[in-house]
Formats: sequence, structure tokens, C-alpha cells
Amino acid sequence: MALKTLLASVAAASLLGGCFWTTTKSEGQALRRDVTTLQGRVDTKEKELDKQIAQLQTVLDEATKVLKRNSADIGADVEKLSSDIRTANGLVSAINNGINELKVAFEKYRKDNDARIDGIEQRLGQLESGKPSANSGPDDLWKLGTQAYEAGRYNDAIDIYKRLAQTFPTHTRADDAQYFRGQAYTNLKDWDNAIATYQQLMQKYPDSDLSDDGLYFAALAAQQLKNCTEARTYLGLIKSKYPKSNVTKQSTSLDAQIKKDLKNKSKCTS
Repeated sequence: MALKTLLASVAAASLLGGCFWTTTKSEGQALRRDVTTLQGRVDTKEKELDKQIAQLQTVLDEATKVLKRNSADIGADVEKLSSDIRTANGLVSAINNGINELKVAFEKYRKDNDARIDGIEQRLGQLESGKPSANSGPDDLWKLGTQAYEAGRYNDAIDIYKRLAQTFPTHTRADDAQYFRGQAYTNLKDWDNAIATYQQLMQKYPDSDLSDDGLYFAALAAQQLKNCTEARTYLGLIKSKYPKSNVTKQSTSLDAQIKKDLKNKSKCTS
């Protein structure tokens, strides 16, 4: 019963699990604490294992003494001696099996926790560097892209959002990444790339809640390039494809303004 209890304690410990996500510096500090806690937990379990094996070794030594003592007792009843030897041999075998099971269970526990620690360290590295790793998933890419965007690191945001949209095109954040990639270009006043990105948003994700917004910003970018006819085309698409758009009022106002500027060559070249 004691042996089963020892094995159960290690097996139960191996089932402990968890997952960690990073978005802020404070969460990064929390992850550092988690790593320390996990490492401490593994060290504690290793000490417990050593103690349990030592206890089992003591029982094994006692069983061995019984074998030697009974084997040396020539005058003892032969049948009783044989029974004692069989019992002792069975105990020795059970203890050896128990030690092996404890070692196997602990190795699994260690490997599971090593994998968790590696995952935490990887995410923590991403958080501290602000850049994704080769294995970054869509959620990590979204968080890192947003972190870069909000920090005004628009070129980094563009690269990260592009990777998310291209690598995980069906992910729920793919259209958002495409839109904010366009916003990053807009903030950089890279009008041509902004327009191309918003066009891709509309083509790849026509049902996205952000497609109409993208068309509006494409029109603004075209206006900056003095491509007024092109700008009005994007505004017309909002009216025809997204009649309930949240930018309907703004797009109508912008279209009216551009229409007035069509004959002004300083504002419209095409």
C-alpha cells in the first residue's frame, strides 16, 4: 500500500499543467516567476524521489538480510525456509519494480515541465525582444504586431501582420492583421502600399467588418496621391457593397469634396 501511495504521488504530480500568454511587461515578469516556480517544483520532486528510493532501498536491504539469514540457518525447517525465501524474493522483485516505476514517472514529469519551461522562455523572449520566433503562432503574431503598432514601430508591425495574414490566412485575426498593416503604411504615408494592402483586404476578406473601412482609407490615400478618380471609385464601392457601413457618412462627405476638386489640377491629376 505504501509503495502504491509513493507511485501515485509522482503520477499525480506529472498531470500538473498550464499555459501562458504574453502581452505586457508585467506578464513577462509573471512568466519569470512561473519559470522559477516550475524549476523549484521539479527540484522538490527530485528530492522526494531520492527520499522514496532510499526508503525502498532500506526495505530491500532488510529483505536481503532475511534471505541470507534463512539461507544460513541449516537447522531450520526446509519447507518454512523455502516459503520465506519465496516471499523475500517476491518482495525484492516488487521493490525493484517500484523503484523503476518511480524513475519512469519522474522522468515523464521532468520532460513535461521542461517542455513547459521552454515554451514560457520562448514567449518571454518574444515579449522582451518584441519580435516573433520561427515557431510563433497566430495569436502570438497578433499580440506582437499590435505591440509594435501601438509603440509606433510601424515597419515591424507591417512585417509581423504580413506574416500572420500570409501564414494563417483563415485565422480569425487574419483580416484584422491585413487592415492594420494598411494602417501602418498609412501612418508612414506610404500611400501606394497602403492602397495595395487595403485592396487585398477587400479582395481576400470581402465579408470582414473592416473591408469598408479599408476602402475608405484607400480613398484617402488615393486623394493624397491626387488620384481623385481612383479615390471616388473606392468610395463608390462602399456605397454599393456596404450600404450599412459605419463610414457611410464620412465617405459621402469625402466624395463630395473630391468631386469639387476634380478640375483643380493642384489637387487632382487624374
